[in-house]
Amino acid sequence: MVTGSTGLLGKSLCPMLEKEGFQFWPCNSKIFDVTNTKMVNEIMDKISLDFIIHLAAFTNIDLAEDDPEHAYDVNVAGTRNIAKIAKKHDIPILYVSTDNVFDGKSDKPYKTTDATNPINVYGKTKLQGEREIIKATKKFYILRTSWLYGAGGYVDAMLTFSNFRKEISVVNDQIGCPTCADDVSRKIIEIIKNASPYGIYHVSSSGSVSWADFTKKIFEIKKRNVSVTPIDKSDFPRPALRPKYCVLDSGDVLPDWESSLEKYLTAKK
Repeated sequence: MVTGSTGLLGKSLCPMLEKEGFQFWPCNSKIFDVTNTKMVNEIMDKISLDFIIHLAAFTNIDLAEDDPEHAYDVNVAGTRNIAKIAKKHDIPILYVSTDNVFDGKSDKPYKTTDATNPINVYGKTKLQGEREIIKATKKFYILRTSWLYGAGGYVDAMLTFSNFRKEISVVNDQIGCPTCADDVSRKIIEIIKNASPYGIYHVSSSGSVSWADFTKKIFEIKKRNVSVTPIDKSDFPRPALRPKYCVLDSGDVLPDWESSLEKYLTAKK
């Protein structure tokens, strides 16, 4: 089962699962509301599963500050419901988490063993979701990723933006690892096929970059004549705090961010 199948990562993963010959049930909130405990239990008692990929999440970082109850319902209570099903049927569960479980005060890439300390509601609820998984079962994979882009995400939005304007201001004092959803999807399939050891994984592109330089690279690769003005995040206040430095130590499990971005953009018409 794949929850959140119509989200950014689900749109990438599901076609790959199909190509690999997996039989799977793609779910979204309209047909399978993870926060509805009664419905989850009723459905799960009637089907047989070998594996759960739990992608369903409340991912709007700023909106989570304004509506923490909703973020909690999806990211914590919903994850608890799915984790209980994994435990009940004694099957592995793979949960995709975030770099926002860290506070961004480090000066070197975060390891899986480093202390967590989220500074926004989104990060706090995703960390609580991790703990619900760990509490429920030992058969878990927690994959933390960062700055995820894919169909309909940040990169696509910038390309659309470039059709209408020739200049943009982008924050320059937030450093992270832009990561392509296709790369993460391939890693998820690799983990399943290889029956990798259970535990917490950091799965993001290697290298690091600011949002401003990342955006410049998008326009450079696509040869778009758009000027990017670097600004401090204090010049662009938003409801949620963002980690200043949130680079994950992924051990080069994915390609570097520049080559992945070029591959993604080259495939786009």
